[in-house]
Amino acid sequence: MIFELHDPAEIDVIQTFLERARREGKSVGLTSGSFDVFHNLHLEYLVRCERWCDILIVGVDSDEHVRATKGPGRPLIFDARRLAVIDNQKQVRFSCIMNSIEDFGLAAEQLTPDWIFRNDAFRGREGEILGKEHARQGIKIIHDVVDYSSTTAILRAAAKLAAEHAPAS
Repeated sequence: MIFELHDPAEIDVIQTFLERARREGKSVGLTSGSFDVFHNLHLEYLVRCERWCDILIVGVDSDEHVRATKGPGRPLIFDARRLAVIDNQKQVRFSCIMNSIEDFGLAAEQLTPDWIFRNDAFRGREGEILGKEHARQGIKIIHDVVDYSSTTAILRAAAKLAAEHAPAS
């Protein structure tokens, strides 16, 4: 279910749902990412996060946030479409747009996940994770699967192929 992180009424509904789920012994996880050009490693990350919780909440970085972190040529896919792709993954129970890293901290504060999931980029930097103090059980670093098919690698390969097949001037 897609929700608006800055809408108190929607947050209240989700908090009520999570409280009931916790009384039933279920755990909650929170993560986020750009998820531009969704591919198998994105799916693998979500699967691996879900192994640690019953209810997975995923923030999708807004277009502005992706441009700020990945550069002016990104994202390739608009945030509303990336959000729809994430929300339709069976591992994901709730999803929202996150306009900044501060929004991740806000989500952690409002939803008090049992686990906050991050990838290897945060290994050794767990203390920098916003909202960590709201994680009931802690931070879980989900080890990156090494593969050639990251979004960046796919884009580089596509650009190389296009350059090789471009008509000569």
